[in-house]
Amino acid sequence: MKNKKFFICFLLACSCGTPEYVKSFIIDTNCDLSVVDGELNGKKTYFLLDTGAGITTFDLNQCRKFGFTSEDTDEEVGGFTNDRARIKRAIGIRSIKINGIELSGGVSYANNMSNLVRFVQNCSDKTISGIIGAPIIKRHGLVIDLANGRLFRVK
Repeated sequence: MKNKKFFICFLLACSCGTPEYVKSFIIDTNCDLSVVDGELNGKKTYFLLDTGAGITTFDLNQCRKFGFTSEDTDEEVGGFTNDRARIKRAIGIRSIKINGIELSGGVSYANNMSNLVRFVQNCSDKTISGIIGAPIIKRHGLVIDLANGRLFRVK
């Protein structure tokens, strides 16, 4: 009977362990946002991680710098202000990386993000080139720990 209790306790203890992480990275949360180091088409930049965003989108105003273009779509997105707007599909996004982690797959979009870019720049001294949305965050096992300002990738 003692062995059975010990075995059950052992199994419970093992199942409650923390996930195994590949690495952790710093998230800049100075503006109460999640800003991370990244690369877009091989050029260094910053991204905003947004678990409330259903898409990944890049700033149209920076398309020449990062070597992408856009094309019109019939797709619309809605924001927290209840406004709806047509979005453009980003063309020529070959590589998206956060701290060296390649974030491949999925469609990405482009839009004029000048107000958001300016807000983050004024607040954190960092120029973001886009928003990484929930589908990519989830697909690549990224875990955001805001309390400790860390980003993890679960194996």
